[in-house]
Amino acid sequence: MPHTLPKVTGTIDGLKFEVSPGTTLLEAAKTLGITIPTLCHHPGLPPDGNCRLCLVESGKKLLPSCVFPLRESGGAFSTQSPMVFEARAFVVTLLLSRAPKDKNLLKLAEVYGAQADPLLSDGEDGCLRCARCVRACRAGGSEAIALIGRSRERKVAGPFFEPPIDCVGCLACARSCPTGVIAFGEEPRSIWGRDFDLVKCPRCGRPIGTPEELKRAGLTDPLCPDCRRREFSASLLELPEASFTGY
Repeated sequence: MPHTLPKVTGTIDGLKFEVSPGTTLLEAAKTLGITIPTLCHHPGLPPDGNCRLCLVESGKKLLPSCVFPLRESGGAFSTQSPMVFEARAFVVTLLLSRAPKDKNLLKLAEVYGAQADPLLSDGEDGCLRCARCVRACRAGGSEAIALIGRSRERKVAGPFFEPPIDCVGCLACARSCPTGVIAFGEEPRSIWGRDFDLVKCPRCGRPIGTPEELKRAGLTDPLCPDCRRREFSASLLELPEASFTGY
């Protein structure tokens, strides 16, 4: 029989959890129905712990729950302590200096009593530098964009701040952005200073993606998902009925 590692146990806000080793603190909290606010985290992308909004307390220390793996039993964590509340309020204040009009941030500001500090204003470009777009691009098979520069000059851009030649126009970056500030066009498709053609489904005319995107995905059949499903269903109806000779 395969060897099974023992479960990791502990408490979050006084509630007991039991999870597999390596489960993140954020994931463990979800099993208990405890909501920890996040902005840079996305369940379909590798965690990065950039925004620091998901901080929790353990033994007078603050831990980023989205990247903290649970490996030993006995841990006691708090998501609602005064230390956590104060830390999150500070994080929200910093993020508001970048995106003071973002709806999600404004809701968090109400919860934690935070407000934008004019002294921290840093261009108000709406970008949180959370790198969710960069990770989405990488997960899709490209590395067209990256966080470039340092400190206040740090921005998401293509190499040398030029239109990225490796971009395939898939819009994964824009759709994953928590503040929705990555500008793009649908028809015609445009993003990061580049324009792309759109391949359309030959049956319904629905746009499927750019030629570069379909080539990267290895798709040679241009049917859209809906037409593809209808074609598959029709092919099942054409199959001969199975004949049974007994058991």
